[in-house]
Amino acid sequence: MKQTILIFGLILTITQSLKSQDYVPFPTENVNWNVFFKGTCDEMVPVDTILLRYTIHGDTTINGVEYSKLCLETGDTINPIIKIIGGLRESDKKIYYIGATILGGSFDYEYLLYDFSKQIGDTIMHASYFYSIILNIDSVEIGDSYRKRYQVDNHWFYHNPDYIIEGIGSVNNGLLGHISDIPTCGTHYWEHICFRENGVVKYLNPAYDDCFPSFLLTDIEQAEYKTEFNIYPNPFKNEMQIVNTLNTGDLIFKLIDINGRTVIEKPIKGENITLDLNIKSGFYNVLIIDENGKILISKKMIKE
Repeated sequence: MKQTILIFGLILTITQSLKSQDYVPFPTENVNWNVFFKGTCDEMVPVDTILLRYTIHGDTTINGVEYSKLCLETGDTINPIIKIIGGLRESDKKIYYIGATILGGSFDYEYLLYDFSKQIGDTIMHASYFYSIILNIDSVEIGDSYRKRYQVDNHWFYHNPDYIIEGIGSVNNGLLGHISDIPTCGTHYWEHICFRENGVVKYLNPAYDDCFPSFLLTDIEQAEYKTEFNIYPNPFKNEMQIVNTLNTGDLIFKLIDINGRTVIEKPIKGENITLDLNIKSGFYNVLIIDENGKILISKKMIKE
């Protein structure tokens, strides 16, 4: 009997493990990749620092092939200026890209941006002179599930080895960093900051504390949410207060850690709400969502 239970438990564990390792396709909507860039070709001129904000906006046809439109956002985040720079498509776990890289380019060549069908020891030919070798494959927790993470030798001058995660891409060199030419003049550098999906941070580079680092923000105006919510104290210990002057129906409270994992999700209602939060110290993002799924407020909080 004990042996039967043990075998059943082992099968259940393996089944759950396999389920949690289901392949995660590359996104086609409601995502953002933020990349830090600095560069100049004139050593006598101060280095420019820029926040590159990649996103996907709809579909397009390039050279007769259907792609998701990869765009760059500039200006504020409320009404950003959208500029298409290329196209992404997926086929058989291979992610293809056509368009400009970090320092420009054309729509004449399609890159094999990522290949999630490869195994340890395999080589990925991104282009005629860009290639990567798979060094190791493991799993990393993203949100509420695990995704495969590939350690690769990209034979490039910047972040090497690089790490590539299913459904996200490079979390060292940024979305397009490993296929971008490095100029021989001056100083140039780029680095992944964060990946967001549906407004929620799913992966944040540990070197940064926010998707929008303050030292990179000049005229970027971030979205403002309704001021009818007051969430305090910040930092908090084991208790959080929410004052909801709207006092509108049933709402959802979500607490998300820096890895995009939902730590707490619970319904809330009323004008004055007290939440007991027995969680570990660190940075968190609080979301309050209405019954239609609209985010009413998003606020960074610190647990002491």
